Amino acid sequence: MKRKTAICIGIIAALVFIGAAVQICRICIEGGLRSKAQALVERGEHSQAKLIYERLGDSAAAADCEALQAEESYQQAMELLQQGNIQEAEALFSSISPYRDSQDFLIACGWQDALSLGDTRQLLQAHRAFVKLGEHPYCLDSLEQIDALLFQQAQAHAAAFELEPACEIFGQLGVYEGSDILAKRCSQMEDWASAPESQRLLREENRYLPEKLNNVYVCDTAYIVVPETLDSSTGFFVYFPGGRDEEMSVDYLLYYMMNPSANTLAVFMRRNGLEDMEAKTAQAVELLDRAAAECGVFPRNIVTAGSSLGAYPAMHSAVYAWEDHRLKVDCVLSLDAGSDWMESWLLLSESQCLKTAQLGTEFYLFESPWVGMNREGICRMVNTGNKVTMVGCYFDDHVRISLDAMGMGVVDWAVNHRSQPCNPDIYTFVTLQPGDEDNWA
Repeated sequence: MKRKTAICIGIIAALVFIGAAVQICRICIEGGLRSKAQALVERGEHSQAKLIYERLGDSAAAADCEALQAEESYQQAMELLQQGNIQEAEALFSSISPYRDSQDFLIACGWQDALSLGDTRQLLQAHRAFVKLGEHPYCLDSLEQIDALLFQQAQAHAAAFELEPACEIFGQLGVYEGSDILAKRCSQMEDWASAPESQRLLREENRYLPEKLNNVYVCDTAYIVVPETLDSSTGFFVYFPGGRDEEMSVDYLLYYMMNPSANTLAVFMRRNGLEDMEAKTAQAVELLDRAAAECGVFPRNIVTAGSSLGAYPAMHSAVYAWEDHRLKVDCVLSLDAGSDWMESWLLLSESQCLKTAQLGTEFYLFESPWVGMNREGICRMVNTGNKVTMVGCYFDDHVRISLDAMGMGVVDWAVNHRSQPCNPDIYTFVTLQPGDEDNWA
């Protein structure tokens, strides 16, 4: 009996010893595998380390290795894309597409196809991706091409009065070509276009002389003339009256109504804002945009005109309309600028002249015989590269110069073509040349 007991105890002890030995071996093997896996991780061989951890049944460590591997591939793919190695980058992003924003970068890899197809959605995604990639030469070059096409698309949407997609694209483009300013304008015009009747500018109660005129509206700061037909070819005109910020005489409006510019939305400011021409420009642009929004058109280019002292805010509007609103003034009609151009504080500065020259704004100076006039401001415009044309008027009366321009088709000529001088019976056109002021007559 004792013998049997001893044998059983021996067997049990042996089994315990074997189990302990096996466990020790397993621990040693597992420890060795873990050490090997850790070494692989340190060397960046995450896939091999992942296999070892899976063999060990350590799913958490295996997942960590997978994440490290994905991050390594992600960083490598980003570097490849930054270098312009599209195919290799695309393959890597595809292999880790669920990881982080790899899907966005994968879409960005196809930006050239999207560019050729004009695919707005894909271009917007590619734009976001390249912005994240930073200022690498390939990225900057790609962004420039993407930005240019998206900007054109946004402009086309705005011209078609599709303000929501225009606003979205302008908004993503940031400060590119003033897109942030254009996004703000589009958003504001969306609000005006959808405003209730009681809040609209062009409502029945704002009609001016309704018994005689069908298409003129009045508010505290302007008269607005709405053409019968408005479409993508509609022109835009803003007029600044003369005087030292005095109320405009309606004669100028009525003369214009005798021979209006067809298909042109016109804003006649009631005061010229000499004390703050930038603020007055902002007021004029807001009125123009508001009226345009209610009519379903989007102003991109305008013609401005000013009589007497109003000629100066008309000229300054070319600078402020662009800088503050990204609205280009194609042409300025200066109608017998007041005080013989003597008031220097009203003149365009050299930096402003350089800006209007860069914009390509054309200046037409309708003047009576100008012997004795101050030519400083005019010379400055000409010598900084602006196209300045002197328009000699047959009738030299100060007021009549403006009334003729309003009532004899000059505005229509300025808005729609300007390819040839207008009304040769009463106007003489001479384009001024730099350095030749002694021969100006």
